[in-house]
Amino acid sequence: MIAEFPFLQAITERDRRWGRIAAMALAAPIVFFVLSIVIAVTIALSTNGDIFAVTADPKLQRSAIYVLQLGAGLGGLAFGIMLAAHYVFARPLKSWLTAAPEFRWNLVLWGAALTMIGVGVVMTVDVVILDGQFEYPIFDPTYSMGLKLAYVAAVLVGLFVAATAEEVVFRGYLLQQTAALTKRTWVIIAVNAVVFALFHLEFDPTALAARALAGAAFAWAALRLGGLEFAIGAHVATNLMLALIQGPMLPEDPGVAGDVDDILGEVGLALYMIWAVEITRRMPRLIGSISSPT
Repeated sequence: MIAEFPFLQAITERDRRWGRIAAMALAAPIVFFVLSIVIAVTIALSTNGDIFAVTADPKLQRSAIYVLQLGAGLGGLAFGIMLAAHYVFARPLKSWLTAAPEFRWNLVLWGAALTMIGVGVVMTVDVVILDGQFEYPIFDPTYSMGLKLAYVAAVLVGLFVAATAEEVVFRGYLLQQTAALTKRTWVIIAVNAVVFALFHLEFDPTALAARALAGAAFAWAALRLGGLEFAIGAHVATNLMLALIQGPMLPEDPGVAGDVDDILGEVGLALYMIWAVEITRRMPRLIGSISSPT
């Protein structure tokens, strides 16, 4: 029953009214379209029209710029969508972030730390047993220490903004909006997982399954821990480990594809995430007091 999840207590009768839902369904794509143009033009002007351009600059430099641009774009779009939801449903923006009195930064760091351990184990198994190949960009001697530090700082900021944007829209707005229409927890999580996977436009079956599993795990974290903080930390840590160990993120990278070994790794990581969430629930100092944010 959804009554046991404090994060869903912010839902009001306004969230269940079809007129407001229709207004949001109309406002969201308009806001998305308008802000997409504004953000694209802004980035184009700041880069002399070379958005996501493939240049002769070092890989780390191009990746740092790309991740910052990606973060700025997703952050701006998410803010616009949530601002529309704020006015349509007459609710404070914070109600889509956490059920705690204040945003729990300690839970963000805890989620990131636990996830880095889990991802690190999966990557180690991939290299040692499955002969996986990683670039290890932060250890590449061809890059200067200054460039490496700038790269780490840029991807950390860009990925944090991007992850927060995705979590607020999917595990914030979409999760609560689905819960306003059904009391079945499995439906709420399934809808969130599927929409999150489709949003990334990667239609390889393995890629879709991996995204859906991640979406389901993040949704469970938001429900069980009363907010998005742990999920944001876990989301950032997952992408950060990929950027620092697997290889720099670049716009020209091919779409994600894989085999049975990849999906088994994703299943293991999702199960580990659920375990980490349940362990965290037993740590009141991290969770703190949770109440309805409305």
